[in-house]
Formats: sequence, structure tokens, C-alpha cells
Amino acid sequence: IFFLLTIQAPVTGRAKVPLNKKIEIKALLEFGITQRRIATDLGVSKKCVYNVSKKLKKNLPLSNAPGQCRKKASTPIDDRNFLRLCKKYRTESSRILSSELMLSNGKHFSARTVRRRLLDMGYKSYQAKKKPLRTPGHKKQRLLFAREHQYWSQEWNNIIWSDEAHFEVLNRKNRTFVRRLRSESDQPFNFIPKVQGGGGSISVWGCMAGGARGPLVIYSGKVNGPAYVKIIEEALPSFIENAFDSSNKNWMFMQDNAPPHRSKYTMEWLQDKGIKVMKWPASSPDLNPIENLWDHIDKKLTQMKPTNITQLEQMIQTIWSGITCLQCKTLVDSMPRRINLCNNCLGGTFSKY
Repeated sequence: IFFLLTIQAPVTGRAKVPLNKKIEIKALLEFGITQRRIATDLGVSKKCVYNVSKKLKKNLPLSNAPGQCRKKASTPIDDRNFLRLCKKYRTESSRILSSELMLSNGKHFSARTVRRRLLDMGYKSYQAKKKPLRTPGHKKQRLLFAREHQYWSQEWNNIIWSDEAHFEVLNRKNRTFVRRLRSESDQPFNFIPKVQGGGGSISVWGCMAGGARGPLVIYSGKVNGPAYVKIIEEALPSFIENAFDSSNKNWMFMQDNAPPHRSKYTMEWLQDKGIKVMKWPASSPDLNPIENLWDHIDKKLTQMKPTNITQLEQMIQTIWSGITCLQCKTLVDSMPRRINLCNNCLGGTFSKY
């Protein structure tokens, strides 16, 4: 019989040796391996091996007796207080929670103890997501919209989704991770250049429908009603003509509630062109699937690394041209899930999308 022994560093401190490790020690003792060799190879203390040997001689069970190991610093009542403070102060650090507990009942616990207890209860720290501010009025509108369209499925394919986006040459919104040693914190590869204004920027307007990618219009300057109409006056009617046959009269145009979109000039132009506008709830970019295309473009730009406005414009057009009809269809097919999440959150904010 041969045993594969893994050489490990000896365990320091008062760590509890698990039962399976003790069974392994027992097998090696019965095989005739010395206690010193077993302690070195299994990474346990010599006292642990000696105690296992003593239990074998007395025919005692190898499991640990109840009450062994170091006692917890906190009681179950203290743990419930940790949880209560955690729910009250969701964004505070474990050090602040420790101070709050000391002020409330006079007991002192280290920040590490607080953190461990919360982790044992399943409360981990996550990065908070930045989402639009939503007032009770916004939530009411979103919930009403979700309930009105909760039974839609194929109807979403008749919606023309549109939106504007703003891209900068240098500044990307994606997070970038760097693998490094602690001592390398000041090395150049840790930093992503960021300049005022992003080194130049480009604004774009685009649209899509279920299974069809629309045109991309690049524009500059401030946008009001007439400027917005100038951006879409050629692109939108031609896309509608190409995307929907003449027998389909069920399509609608979706745009958000930005002032240029809702201006009197814009609404009169849309009415003159016979373009039906979908009523859209305010502060709802998470319900607009074209937002995912802007994220897709931004991630691609992170890889391509433009250095000037000319390169940025060319890259955006190339990425947009590479977006397939299947991608658009997949995003539009996610609308029932988005509506369901909005319903479940009563018009509030949900983490996905």
C-alpha cells in the first residue's frame, strides 16, 4: 500500500483539525510512519499526531469533543445586533458598524469580527450600481407602463427603438482590472489616462427594430427641436420604409422624454410624417434595449483604443456596421423579461439591464 503525502507548511495557531485529516493520520500511524514525519507531511502539529496516537491506544473516537476550539467573541444576541445595524446602515464599513454597536450596548468588537459574522450570515460587500434617480412619480409611470404591456410578446418587434449616445476618445465607462503585486501600485500599468473632456467626443443617434439594425447618424453641437429633426429627417423615414412592409400599420416609434424629443416642433414634424410615437415612461433607460448596443460599442472601443476623434468616428461606424440583425432580435426579445422585472419592483430600480 502506498500513500501520496503532500508536503505543506505546518498549521499555526489554534485551528481545528478536521475529522478526515485525523483519519488520514490514523492510517499513516497504522502503516508505521513516524509521528514527526506525519506532522511534517500533513501540515499538522506534532501534538495533534500524538493525541491521535493516544486516542487509538485507548480506543477513543477521533472526533472532536464538543466545546473545543476558541470560543466566539460574540453571542447570538450580538450577531443579531450586527445584522440589525447592517440592514440599517447598508453602505457603512465594518469599522463604523463596530463603533455603532459600542455606542448602543457598550460592547467592543473589532471590525474584523463584525465582517466575519456578517459573512457567516451571507452578507458580502458588492459594488453599488449607479442608476437614474427615480421619484415616486417616475415609479408610478413605470409601473403603469409595465402593467399595460405585460402581455406583449411579438408586439415588441413592431417598435422602432431609438436613442442618442456620447462617446469620448479616452474616457471609457468600463472597469479595467490590473494584476499586480502590492509593491507595484505606482507602476505606469496601473493607470488609465483620463483628461478633461475625454480628449474629444462624438455624439451619435441610432435606431433599431426586432431583427433590423437602423442607420447611425453622427452629429455635433447642442440639440434642440429643429436640430433633432434635422438629425432624423432622412434616416428615420427611410428605415421605416425598409424595415416594415406597407401592409404593416402596427409599428410605433420609441424615443425618450428629452426636451428636444418632446418639443412642439418635433411633435408636429412626426405628426406630419405620420410617425406614431410610443408613450414612454420617464427615467427608463433600462427598458430601452438599444442601450445595450451602446454598451457593446463602448466595450469594443476599450479594446480598439482610439487616439483621436477621426479614429473614434471610424471605429464607431465599423462596430455599428458589424451589429447583426440577430443581436437586435435578441435584445428586443428581452423586453418581456424587463417588463416582468419592472412589475416585480413596482416600477423601481432593478439590477439587470
